[in-house]
Formats: sequence, C-alpha cells, structure tokens
Amino acid sequence: MSETSIEIVNPVGVGESKQTGLARRQHDSLHGLARRQHDSLHGLRVGLLDNNKPNADKFLQFVGDLLKRRAGDIELVALCKMSRTEADCLPELIARCDVVINAFAD
Repeated sequence: MSETSIEIVNPVGVGESKQTGLARRQHDSLHGLARRQHDSLHGLRVGLLDNNKPNADKFLQFVGDLLKRRAGDIELVALCKMSRTEADCLPELIARCDVVINAFAD
C-alpha cells in the first residue's frame, strides 16, 4: 500500500491598507450649491439614503445609532430610494441635509 500525501493551501492573503485623503473634486458645487466642509458632525443634519436593497436599512440604522452616540446633537433624515435610477428624493436630501450617507447593500 502506497502513501498519499495531501498539501493543504491557505488561500487567505496578507491584507494591507493605507490611509488616504478624499479624492479631489473637479467642481466646487453640486446642483448649484456651494460645497461646505465640516470639522465635526455636531449640530448637522445627516441624511441616511437607503438604496432599498436587503440589509441597507440595518446598516444605516447601525450607522445612525453610532453617529447619535458620538455626536448626540445631530438630526438624522432617513429616506429610501425606491428605483434603480437616480433617487427621486435627492432634492429633499439637498434641501434638508448638510451631509448624506448612501448605503449599498445586498
């Protein structure tokens, strides 16, 4: 009887990361509004845009709760995008929010 050997290979690679800044933007305005920069979230209105995919709402709920704990004086504006094309709620988000977090999930 001959011996058979099996080689086990671990497919997990070594992760690397580096910290970078935000990408430079070509335009200083979006939809005619001047781009504003904020040093903190305190006192801001934060939009949470759900793309209506499974678990996006759970992720945004988690992020909203986390932001409330860290900067309690923020206002959360949660909206749900109902189509696969441009969000029909963008004008409302632009009018009501200082910053927006858009969730993509599956």
